[in-house]
Amino acid sequence: MKHVFLMLLALAVPSVLAAQQSATYKHTNALLKEKDFFQARNFFQANRQQMTAGEKFVVEAYLHNAFNKPALSNKAITAFLDRHAGNASDSLKMDLQRLKMLNHVRLFEYADALRASNVLELRYSRLLSAADLDDYRNTAVIWKALSGMPGQEVIVKETTTIRMKRDKAKLANLEVKAAGVTADFIFDTGANFSTVSASTAKALGMKMLDGTLEVGAITGGKVKSGLAVCPAFSIGNIMVKNAVFLVFPDSSLAFPQIQYQINGIIGFPVIEGLKEVQLTRNDDFIVPKEQSAGAALNMALDFLTPVINLGGEHFTFDTGATGTMLYSKYLRRHQAEITGTYEKTDLQFGGAGGMLTKKGYKIIFRPLVSGRQLELPDVHVFDESLNESKDHFYGNIGQDVIRQFDKMTLNFGLMFIAFK
Repeated sequence: MKHVFLMLLALAVPSVLAAQQSATYKHTNALLKEKDFFQARNFFQANRQQMTAGEKFVVEAYLHNAFNKPALSNKAITAFLDRHAGNASDSLKMDLQRLKMLNHVRLFEYADALRASNVLELRYSRLLSAADLDDYRNTAVIWKALSGMPGQEVIVKETTTIRMKRDKAKLANLEVKAAGVTADFIFDTGANFSTVSASTAKALGMKMLDGTLEVGAITGGKVKSGLAVCPAFSIGNIMVKNAVFLVFPDSSLAFPQIQYQINGIIGFPVIEGLKEVQLTRNDDFIVPKEQSAGAALNMALDFLTPVINLGGEHFTFDTGATGTMLYSKYLRRHQAEITGTYEKTDLQFGGAGGMLTKKGYKIIFRPLVSGRQLELPDVHVFDESLNESKDHFYGNIGQDVIRQFDKMTLNFGLMFIAFK
């Protein structure tokens, strides 16, 4: 399918404090820079007493964000800036302001996100590259358009069980109902924002907002998008109000070579609002009225992208990806085994804007998931960077892993992924 993502919105990592840093803070900071939120959390919990009060606030701000507690993250940011701003470099204050903006986005506090974005541009433009400034101005279009709109609300009236439909691209679809019209939308945790075609937005009575923005294509180009809010739509016994959608021309979501048209995509903000989703091998989509009991805290978020910990390695997680992909970080860690066993070849992958070919390997991937050693053939391992946002991860886990189990549970309240 054609994935799009906002260029700017990758989670920033803390810069340096102006004062002398503790060794514990430096190590935790290094783990956060690698997006290894799980190791950073564990190390911080075991060694936090060796940090200064200011260092603790900074690390807590980033960990609360990563483990889906944006309000607590903002509380830690405010505490740090109120008490320790004099000991902070401008780059750290800029990064915390950026994190504050992302927290407001997660909380659907669009006016606050716009204010934080404006502060970034006015106070810290000298520290930003021209590309970063363009990205802030681009995403400010979203927050400005939404600043007068109410936040998203998800109401789970009763437990919902729906058999999803597979489309021509073998992607799982849910039936969405709005304004007396139904349409099939792809269910995709890998979509940072929900997406809709222009004709479907009109049919479902979505409210178009002012402004045009650019989103990045996987090929490195950019695609123009509009913005809309859906006043209300339902999925089974679930009512979703005021969900935000990126709106693309129908042609941008079409694959004429296979006569395939994407109507829309249910992306992360709506999925997270469900709090818990269960997916079965038979494509049942289950949202319980009451959440399940907790399991291992093995899921984090890189802004709006789920991240899972498997065997001490951190991967992004995408229910909309038919197959798992492994990145150059994975190759570097397992280089001797892979290069000694497999031949380098051309690997193709697609996204909004077309197809790309990169060098890499097709391997048998044997991850340990929930105590089971899986064996997945022909998994792509790339030996070069796909884009900067992927470089910190070992790969992206897709449906080929999910379908090895009878049921998968995603819980965004307690932050776990469970496979049974």
